[in-house]
Amino acid sequence: MADEDGSSRKRRAARGPESNARSQALERLKARLSGGRRSDGAAPQIRLENPIYDTIPEEEYNALVAKRRDQARSFIVDDDGLGYGDEGEEEDWSKAGFNLSSDESDGESEKPKKKKEPSQNKRPSSSASSLSAAAAMMGPQRLSSMFTSAVFKKNRDDKVSERIVDDVLAEFAPDESDRLSRRKVQPNSSSIKPSAESVRVASSHQKFAIAKVDAESVRVNKDNESNLGLEKNCEVELNGSLENGDAEMVVEPNDCPSPSNGDLVEEKVVKDVEMEAKPVEKKEGFILNAKISEEVVDPKLCATAGWQAARSGAGVGGEVNVAGPKDALLNQQHSEFNLEPEGSLPFYIIDAYEEYYGANMGTLYLFGKVKTGNLYQSCCIVVKNMQRCVYAIPCRPLHSIEEMIELEKDVQESRISPADFCKKLQDATSDIKNEIAKHLVDLGVSSFSMAPVKRKYAFERLDIPSGENYVVKINYPFKDPALPVDLRGESFCALLGARSSALELFLVKRKIKGPSWLQVSNFSTCSASQRVSWCKFEVTVDSPKDIRVSSSSSSKITREIPSVVVTAINLKTTINEKQNINEIVSASVVCCNMVKIDTPMLASEWKKPGMLTHFTVIRKLDGNIFPMGFNKEVTDRNIKAGSHVLCVESSERALLNRLMLELHKLDSDVLVGHNISGFDLDVLLHRSQACRVPSSMWSKLGRLNRSTMPKLERRSKTFGFGADPAIMSCVAGRLLCDTYLCSRDLLKEVSYSLTHLAKTQLNQSRKEVAPHDVPKMFQAAKSLMELIEYGETDAWLAMELMFYLSVLPLTRQLTNISGNLWGKTLQGARAQRVEYLLLHEFHKKKYIVPDKFSNYAKETKLTKRRVTHGVDDGNFDDTDINDANYHNDASESDHKKSKKAASYAGGLVLEPKKGLYDKYILLLDFNSLYPSIIQEYNICFTTVERSSDGSFPRLPSSKTIGVLPELLKKLVKWRRDVKTWMKTASGLKLQQLDIQQQALKLTANSMYGCLGFSNSRFYAKPLAELITLQGREILQSTVDLVQNNLNLEVIYGDTDSIMVYSGLDDIAKATSIAKKVIHEVNKKYRCLEIDLDGVYKRMLLLKKKKYAAVKVQVKDGTPYEVIERKGLDIVRRDWSLLAKDLGDFCLTQILSGGSCEDVIESIHNSLMKVQEEMRNGQVPLEKYVITKTLTKPPEAYPDAKNQPHVLVAQRLKQQGYTSGCSVGDTIPYIICYEQGGSSGSATGIAQRARHPDELKREQETWLIDIDYYLSQQIHPVVSRLCASIQGTSPERLADCLGLDTSKFQHKSSEASSDDPTSSLLFAGDDEERYQGCESLVLSCPSCSVSFDCPPVFKSICLLGNEKPASSGVEESDYNFWRKLCCPKCFENGVGRISPAMIANQVKRQAEKFVLMYYRGSLMCDDETCKHTTRSVSFRLVGDSERGTVCPSYPRCNGHLNRKYTEADLYKQLSYFCHVFDTVCCIEKMEAKSRIPIEKELIKLRPVVDPAASTIQKIRDRCAFGWVKLQDLVVTI
Repeated sequence: MADEDGSSRKRRAARGPESNARSQALERLKARLSGGRRSDGAAPQIRLENPIYDTIPEEEYNALVAKRRDQARSFIVDDDGLGYGDEGEEEDWSKAGFNLSSDESDGESEKPKKKKEPSQNKRPSSSASSLSAAAAMMGPQRLSSMFTSAVFKKNRDDKVSERIVDDVLAEFAPDESDRLSRRKVQPNSSSIKPSAESVRVASSHQKFAIAKVDAESVRVNKDNESNLGLEKNCEVELNGSLENGDAEMVVEPNDCPSPSNGDLVEEKVVKDVEMEAKPVEKKEGFILNAKISEEVVDPKLCATAGWQAARSGAGVGGEVNVAGPKDALLNQQHSEFNLEPEGSLPFYIIDAYEEYYGANMGTLYLFGKVKTGNLYQSCCIVVKNMQRCVYAIPCRPLHSIEEMIELEKDVQESRISPADFCKKLQDATSDIKNEIAKHLVDLGVSSFSMAPVKRKYAFERLDIPSGENYVVKINYPFKDPALPVDLRGESFCALLGARSSALELFLVKRKIKGPSWLQVSNFSTCSASQRVSWCKFEVTVDSPKDIRVSSSSSSKITREIPSVVVTAINLKTTINEKQNINEIVSASVVCCNMVKIDTPMLASEWKKPGMLTHFTVIRKLDGNIFPMGFNKEVTDRNIKAGSHVLCVESSERALLNRLMLELHKLDSDVLVGHNISGFDLDVLLHRSQACRVPSSMWSKLGRLNRSTMPKLERRSKTFGFGADPAIMSCVAGRLLCDTYLCSRDLLKEVSYSLTHLAKTQLNQSRKEVAPHDVPKMFQAAKSLMELIEYGETDAWLAMELMFYLSVLPLTRQLTNISGNLWGKTLQGARAQRVEYLLLHEFHKKKYIVPDKFSNYAKETKLTKRRVTHGVDDGNFDDTDINDANYHNDASESDHKKSKKAASYAGGLVLEPKKGLYDKYILLLDFNSLYPSIIQEYNICFTTVERSSDGSFPRLPSSKTIGVLPELLKKLVKWRRDVKTWMKTASGLKLQQLDIQQQALKLTANSMYGCLGFSNSRFYAKPLAELITLQGREILQSTVDLVQNNLNLEVIYGDTDSIMVYSGLDDIAKATSIAKKVIHEVNKKYRCLEIDLDGVYKRMLLLKKKKYAAVKVQVKDGTPYEVIERKGLDIVRRDWSLLAKDLGDFCLTQILSGGSCEDVIESIHNSLMKVQEEMRNGQVPLEKYVITKTLTKPPEAYPDAKNQPHVLVAQRLKQQGYTSGCSVGDTIPYIICYEQGGSSGSATGIAQRARHPDELKREQETWLIDIDYYLSQQIHPVVSRLCASIQGTSPERLADCLGLDTSKFQHKSSEASSDDPTSSLLFAGDDEERYQGCESLVLSCPSCSVSFDCPPVFKSICLLGNEKPASSGVEESDYNFWRKLCCPKCFENGVGRISPAMIANQVKRQAEKFVLMYYRGSLMCDDETCKHTTRSVSFRLVGDSERGTVCPSYPRCNGHLNRKYTEADLYKQLSYFCHVFDTVCCIEKMEAKSRIPIEKELIKLRPVVDPAASTIQKIRDRCAFGWVKLQDLVVTI
């Protein structure tokens, strides 16, 4: 041993001072490590800049390892892969507990001289993270020590030792491939240099631990043998992320004293030692200039705690049943279902699915509930032999033939029998039938039937005659090919119904309107081998006519609505960086049994014992293991629950199989999740496809046993359209309730993330786990159990949100009213609801409805039209007629580039009378204006005549009530009755009725939308135009009545409401005025009703659709006040919370009713205080957050580099986030700049936007751009609110914010009025009217002195007893028009200016201003930019007009405006005319003063007229002063 030590010292000496320094550093580290454990909370970072160990090339190290293995081969034990295989990294196994350091190993003398390699060439071991985790979990006992102690220490029980070894090996070697990979030689797994596996962070603060997996030996100085430690001033820093395996250790040698040079003694192994270090102090100036406060969550409000309480039964009435399958229900399951006395099967339909392709095309699958004993079980009804229904429209209407008219008359008068009439009718349509039959035979249709029937048509196709006509009805099986939709013949002009689906025909013809009881007769049950579904029961029906709607009083079974099973799903995923896809690591399911769908459920109902079940499936990460102790946690959880609520799988495929099996056992009717249609189901199906999960398993996600998976589309293509059709087909039979989509329809929130909704709606705080954080949580059993808790909590929150919003009862009511599918209503299909409502109604009236064309068909047709337009084809006219149905869609398509501008005029919006009102204001609103107009004027497809030339339609003259007015009348009456019932109802019945009246209101108000929506099946632009025209006329006539007849002032009006200024301080008197207005307006109409919608005490009216007011409301007879805001910046999402808070404060002050001086002083003081706090870094970081919503995927933005929220979302995606960066998500960001730079740097605003979490992680890199927030966020908001307040100005507000006031000076004049002509039209006197105009400057021909020429009238208006000076006119001005000399030459009698000279100088100056206008200089309106240019940018950004985007974009978001406008030019020329005016000025004078002034003016006119006529001609050439009367006249 002494020899070895001696040789070691020689080798160390030979390596020079650099190696000695590293050895000393290692010894200081050893001394510091032995100092024990302290917990002062530091969170240092360890980084190895000057490595303690030398590195050698990989080839040399591989040779060294091979040699070590050869030397120790006699000791290595490897029982067919189950023993311990030495990696050649530890030596001298004969000495238990003693290991040589790498510097003193026997093989050291044989090493060649090492050459240092760059650190970036190192490749960390693939098993580094797993080994590190295992070593840290095992504590000070290491694997090698366990084997050596088992060999040499015989006092331990052999069985116990073997069990410990087996457990450890099972954890570290889960499969054969893993064991083999652990034997592979890794160049950096030896003791050459500490890698990431050498370091394990024990705390996120100041305490950390170092655990050596390899048998590293550390030399110890004998003087410090008893107390190993570093000096207190030694700093240790850990840099880099440990999980990336590139952490390096840094020990500052200058800060640590050198150890004493003593002899080295026997070395000891340092294992899993925790040490603490003083954190490196951050330098001043490198701290984020905002307060970052950790949110303290109240444990009572923690969502996870709420879920744990519900799971354990705390607070919900006892122990919750957490068994996996519904054992109690399955035990009571009956083998047969209950039937009606006549043998029919009562079936409650919930969902339906149609097979569109393949051999079963046209087969329908109805899913719902049947009663078995006292329970309701799932059932599938297979409906076969569905028939197509196509109508062939004759070229010549049969009813116009005189013979047909006489035949109808004879049948009515019974002169001929109906059979004879039918025979003659068949003969009249024989040509059509023969032609259609030929086409059907060509398509291979073997069986079909045709018959003439009488139907009506009243829609937009001009090639089909409107009214009632005889058509040929064609029926043939759906399994046969469909007739072409554009098929025509010699005897028929069009086909209708060729594209109707089997499901649509079934629902409409069988009159099935949403979830309801059906009577099924002539059915047959299916054997197990013939089943096509996963339902408990399955029956087959050969004819759809065997299914009918059950009457409400037919039996006891159909009187009650069955309950459903609701299952919430949540997935936790991680990102596969190579493929950039989501991989599932855990799936959590929470199930609620017996959920009511006809009434809201209280929390005490659905949380009671026996209602809830849950389970979670989790798998190992690829190539890794579960942390030590996790299996015990799983066992304990399952034992406590009494069943397997936590399942562990080894692979993702096994996880998916287990999940599908458990979902099948639950037999759920409804699947719930937050963004389940946009993420969870998409990931589930894609991963099932990638992992090759058999169809017998993945198809259990729905209720159809499918053999092939449909083609899955890319996720989140279009926001707001729910799940893709492929996903919906995979979950057919189960309803899909996406709380993300539902909350967007029912709530108005800044963000619709689960975290935000849980906080605002459920008052619970949710912990969000990012995908890239998931692997870290697999490092410890505790964190992994937390991950499971978070998954279950998210599923629980989604279910709780569903119950809170009463989604199921509300959507069921909507579906029952409209008659569509419940699943489509849950996906937010408003257009389809109205479509099916009209389909049912028109079918009842025997109308043929228009065909529904897909987007693909429209695009194909439009392309064909464009091609046809360029070809001289003889069939062009026919094609054009056939495409009449596409005309409106084409026009809409043409408008896409112009932000889809409306193709017809909308509602009337009056110009507001801006200002601050302190008397009561009445808001009067028409109830459901557009639906009421439809009823008032009988507007319908069937009543309004549309002309072929596209001219504006007239109001209908028909007295026959149309389908639309009749339908709306029924809905309104139904809602009125429900509201009447609500007055006497209470409890759950009241809630049920309230949901019903809400559904009726939503349906009625959506009726107009289907007429004006170009993609609607019932799109009718003429009807929509007529409705909006009547709306504009009604609003204008109401305004005229209020102002002219009632002598009240209307200050604003918008579409269906007006605001009336009462001028009263007494609310009772103001309300009486409102009643008078209501009475006068309502007596003019039959169906229209206006009502008082609000009373405002004070109001700040800024512009159209932008106002704020103090609204007076009454609750329980007590009035109270609230501030209502409409359209202001402070209610928009793209303003920071800081700007909104200040805007709220200013608004509160303005509407407080205090004096103007006090309000202005308070606002100024608050601005100064806020800007001081911002610059001192005292404002919380959350106040700077700006939010904006993604309307499409981040990668789909063409100008992403100019959109801050898009760049932030793209970075989030790169970092592995799946939620929060998709279509429809609200992206938070903060504008900042890099430390060392300056505010408002040349880098664009978008490039300087960072997510709040990024700023928290990189505090030493970024600073918040305070000037941006002051000038672009706070100042605009406050200046707009204060625009109507006297005593302040934009530059004064800028001064309070510490900004450059010169950049805001031009805002003062703009703030006073947006109309540039207001000063000319409404000014009180000439000085005010021409304020800001430049004076007319004349030059003396003698002395060349320039002087201002005064107005003629101003100079001579005061004569007689009054002196000129009293009017403010200088003596020289007065003398100029007397002598026509310049002031300087007047005394010398020279310098006379002739009239021609005056005219020439006026013309020259006027042309100077005209040239200034035509120079076209543009200036940015941004206060901090002021960019001036003459070039026009054609870039389009947002809603800005072409040519107005600042060239400095994206650094500046301002807009270009003319520096010198046409209004400025006209005003200046008008002022010059005013200077020489000798006519109009006389009319302004009193009669007694006119005579002397007029005499003076007569003398001056010969001198003034040349100049006056010159300037007037120039002014009259300016088009700004002319108005075209044809623009003011409407042709009637």
